[in-house]
Amino acid sequence: MKKWVWAVATAIIIIIAGGLAYTSHHNVQTQYNNAMNSGKLSVQDKSYSAAETAFQTALRHKDSDKVAQTYLSQTQNYVAGNAALNDGNFSTAKKAFTKVKNAKNGYDVLTKRAKTSLKRVKPIQFRSEMFTQIYGQAVTQYQAQSYTESNATLDRILTDKDAKQTYYQDTYNKAVALRSSNNKAIKNGGDGTPASDSSAVATTDSDSSSATATTGSTSASSSSVAGLTKAESKAAKNYKGTNEYTVKKSQTEINGKTITNAQIAAARKTLKSAGVEAGSFSDQDIRTGLIAANKAGISYKAYVNKTYK
Repeated sequence: MKKWVWAVATAIIIIIAGGLAYTSHHNVQTQYNNAMNSGKLSVQDKSYSAAETAFQTALRHKDSDKVAQTYLSQTQNYVAGNAALNDGNFSTAKKAFTKVKNAKNGYDVLTKRAKTSLKRVKPIQFRSEMFTQIYGQAVTQYQAQSYTESNATLDRILTDKDAKQTYYQDTYNKAVALRSSNNKAIKNGGDGTPASDSSAVATTDSDSSSATATTGSTSASSSSVAGLTKAESKAAKNYKGTNEYTVKKSQTEINGKTITNAQIAAARKTLKSAGVEAGSFSDQDIRTGLIAANKAGISYKAYVNKTYK
């Protein structure tokens, strides 16, 4: 009789323990599934911070789960890629998006977004460098006291509908500040043309001293780029970019022959037909592209499709 009672009791204990174990496992699985679903929905809504939290919660329920870890890594890399792109760190952005795209058994929504982002990096980088070059040209014109010309150059940035985007905000703000400096200089007597060297020509010893002093004062004024921050003044002074005002003769020729206005006009038509905004290119931008295409041994059309699209 006692043996029978103990057998029944043991069976009951085993059943209860098994039931508790099953219930516990079921609860863990349910919480894991809920967290994963929440994370995927957050990704779809582009709420990446919430998605990270959800995938981390899933990992707390299943700490070695490869799917949750992959989704979390994808989300973190995608966020890092966007941050790098916004900061102008294009190489870092490209690496981060590539990791997302190449993740094995990754979340397809993030994989597709990474592929799209990778296609955007190159044109964003191109436009960013173009705006930087245009700004450098405007600074060079400012230093030459060509304030009206500098403003006209800045208009290529300030009138561009994309220039206020996060990727270009820093250069856009600098352009606004430089335009303000140009306007102040024009208002204070600047006529928008380079200063005449004839004013510094000496006729007598006394005139020579006066002219030297005046020239030194003017030089000091222009080298400091009045109205700009110290950092901007330093950048202006050290500007090494290429534009119509700084290029060498070799940068305006192909095989020893000067690139003609007709060639530049034809190149602009090629840009337009390829769907690229030709108005965003200076004549020197066009020359640089034509020279690069010639060196690569390809047509300008092929160069445009390869470089700008």
